Amino acid sequence: MRNYIVKKILIGIVLLFCVSFLVFSMLYLMPGDPASIMAGQLSKGANLDQIRHEYGLDRPFLVQYADWVRKIVFEQDFGISYKYRLPVWNLIKTRIPISLKLTITTLLISDAIAIPLGLLCAYKKDKLFDRATVGVSLVLTAVPSFWLAALLMLTFAIKIPLFPLAGFESWQNYVLPVVTGVISGLASTIRLTKSEVLDVMREKYVTTAYAKGLNKKRVMITHVLRNSLIVLAVNLFLSIPWLISGYIIIEKVFGIPGMGNLMVNSIIQQDFNVIQAIILIITVLTIVCNILSDIVLGILDPRIRISVTGGEK
Repeated sequence: MRNYIVKKILIGIVLLFCVSFLVFSMLYLMPGDPASIMAGQLSKGANLDQIRHEYGLDRPFLVQYADWVRKIVFEQDFGISYKYRLPVWNLIKTRIPISLKLTITTLLISDAIAIPLGLLCAYKKDKLFDRATVGVSLVLTAVPSFWLAALLMLTFAIKIPLFPLAGFESWQNYVLPVVTGVISGLASTIRLTKSEVLDVMREKYVTTAYAKGLNKKRVMITHVLRNSLIVLAVNLFLSIPWLISGYIIIEKVFGIPGMGNLMVNSIIQQDFNVIQAIILIITVLTIVCNILSDIVLGILDPRIRISVTGGEK
């Protein structure tokens, strides 16, 4: 099992360097010139050359990339924001807790709703409850998150003023954004839970449990749900980066100063260093969560553990 974990970590490191190279390359692929953005539209050529030299933009591409990676790894330095003239990390670090609060709250509420619904859909397969639940969840998932956010704001903040229209000062400000994220992510978890429960219900040990005289409710909770939670636990890790990236538009709509809001503003203002830093953070989180999910799945699922280790620990 140790070799399996080391292999996954090494693959993740290689993938991280490949992705970081692509992220850094955006500086040369995006329209606009960082020096022109910092100096303004009325700047002269001499000023632009001075700014390029000051920020190292006149150096070879690979030299800039190597220096960028070194500063991030050893100094936690993502560079200077071209628009605000502040360290990028200072702009991001205060926004990460806000985005994580939204993400974790949404994830917990979504799973608390979707897992029981998915279990009931499998229990009542092809019946009215199953078809109605899956159909409604698919329709809600197909609705764009920005349109759903606008509809919730219009209904529950303007026509029925139950919650604030925007901001992040109190827990009430998070209700509408969290509801938007929960509705957008329900369908995938319901389908995953239903699919995994149906697969487990076909296993021989479930048939054996029925043969022993156990009632259906006890079999579903003790045997079926318990073994289905293996895949659902792995899905938790994979959902975190997806939710953070999915909240980019939602944060902008509700005026929440998280990483998503900063990302949108930086794209509009062509603040390349901030864009690179946020994309890199989401990428690192995605890779780490994928590695953790593979490791957890290998530990919890004996079939995978035996296939990769031959039965050894």
